[in-house]
Amino acid sequence: MADSKTIAVLNLGSQRVSGAIFSKSGGDLVLKKYEFVDMSGDPTVDATRLPQLKVAIDEVTDRLKIKKSSIWYAVAGHSVFTRFVKLPPVQPDRVAQIVEFEARQNVPFPINEVVWDYEFVSEGTGETEVVLVAMKSDALSEINDQVVASGLNTSGVDLAPMALFNAFKYSYPDVDEPSVIIDVGARSTNMVFVEDGRMFTRNFLVGGASITLAIAKEFGVSFSEAEQQKITRGFVAQGGAVQDHSDPEIAAISKVIRNAASNLHTQIMRTITFYRTQNGGSPPKRVFLTGGGALLVNMVGFLEEKLKLPVEIFNPLRGVQLDRGINSDAAHADSPFMGELVGLGLRSGGCPSEIELVPTSVANARDASRRAPALILAALCLWAGLGAGMLYFQNTERVIQEKLSVMRNENQTLKGLAGKINELNATQNYLMGLSQQMEQAVAERSYWVRLLTEINSKFDNDLVWLTVMEPMKDSKPITPQLVNQSETSTPKDEPTNAEPVYSLQMQGLYRKNDEGEQVVYRFAAELAKSPWFGIEDFEAKRADYVSAQSGVEEDRYAYSFNIRLPLKQPMKFKN
Repeated sequence: MADSKTIAVLNLGSQRVSGAIFSKSGGDLVLKKYEFVDMSGDPTVDATRLPQLKVAIDEVTDRLKIKKSSIWYAVAGHSVFTRFVKLPPVQPDRVAQIVEFEARQNVPFPINEVVWDYEFVSEGTGETEVVLVAMKSDALSEINDQVVASGLNTSGVDLAPMALFNAFKYSYPDVDEPSVIIDVGARSTNMVFVEDGRMFTRNFLVGGASITLAIAKEFGVSFSEAEQQKITRGFVAQGGAVQDHSDPEIAAISKVIRNAASNLHTQIMRTITFYRTQNGGSPPKRVFLTGGGALLVNMVGFLEEKLKLPVEIFNPLRGVQLDRGINSDAAHADSPFMGELVGLGLRSGGCPSEIELVPTSVANARDASRRAPALILAALCLWAGLGAGMLYFQNTERVIQEKLSVMRNENQTLKGLAGKINELNATQNYLMGLSQQMEQAVAERSYWVRLLTEINSKFDNDLVWLTVMEPMKDSKPITPQLVNQSETSTPKDEPTNAEPVYSLQMQGLYRKNDEGEQVVYRFAAELAKSPWFGIEDFEAKRADYVSAQSGVEEDRYAYSFNIRLPLKQPMKFKN
């Protein structure tokens, strides 16, 4: 494990994982140790990336002996969405709100699914330019999981182009003319434009792997074999009337490399044009070449020929002190691979670009650490509250027990009173039962008197008189016949579960008059309204209740009629 005074960093490239240990001496950065581990296979194949990345991180960690250290690491530029946005003049307190609005408009993913940050890259009297960077949260978490699984703690995550920018500003403080750093990586190329008061980066997916794939396709060999041929025998063929290499195979490889490098040059020119026309940048005066592609033989000469600009190898160790244990010649030979490492080493102090992507787990840990003092204070307050609460509840329990004892005594007294009340309630219920029976008997005794009085009140003339009035049960007479009683008696009802229907049948005569049988119907209608019968819609069902002879015969003085009305609340008759 590295000591607390050292700075451990990792650069997670597409085909190479590099690591270094730095320290600070009087404000200067000191390189103490570095290691590289290459990953085999095509870097454009994402399916094998994470397993190989984990193995490479493990190996670099073991070599540097930095397990359990807190580190900064950089992710490749092509894995991060980068956009430069110009803001209108706004109040300083509204800048964050405007930037978030721009992020929601420009980032091609839902803002809650990404980790994003921004930084000012130029400020003038008019528009302010910021760079927005964003990465899918799950993709960043997958990479961070591999770092944590190797026994490392994440301090922060930087972007490879921004780390290069910091390294350039640190190692080349004397360069004041517009310059561009071209980092030719395995899978993609980063271009970092630097001029007074501003910076700009852009990434395109053309790199060393594109040259290797061109060799593999041309000669029908595997990617790993083509990579080996490129490293050991390859170079960029010179243009014009130049004699080919004496070995035909090497000459053929060099021409394939030049054709593939021409595509790289095309993308570089497009990026320079985009920077000048769309972003108002100045044309670069110097070109710094770095990355694995910088070491390809004659790449510097090829780009000088194409760009018509001076091209030199970027040396990030120009401003870095080397520890005594470092081989100076070897370190400077490896310097094209160390730009990101130097930029990451500067993150321990102030540096020009401090943009940062924070994995979800790191953000949660920082939040918990930030809230730890408040949580500790809250815990102390909680314990103090619990102690006071315990004293309060102990005193409260004593008071409650005293009151409970008094209430128990009162409860026993009330129970005795409740028993006496229950006895009185039982006596009252018994007497009420007897009273109801007597009330019912009195009501039934006067039933017929009240009913006959109600019927009598409905006579409004002397045209109608009753001859027979008989209670009926289910359309059968209840009273025995007055004649021939011994021979014809009222039949007994068969037992049934249905509720019996009681009605009152009235037979009589009406005297001949000008209205005829209408006097009977009017009399029945008045009875139907009585609460004793309460028939609704009587006129519609009149034929069901009343029948009367029509008074049309000249020699008759009276005519018969029959009325049968159902009783609404009949007395329970026995037959």
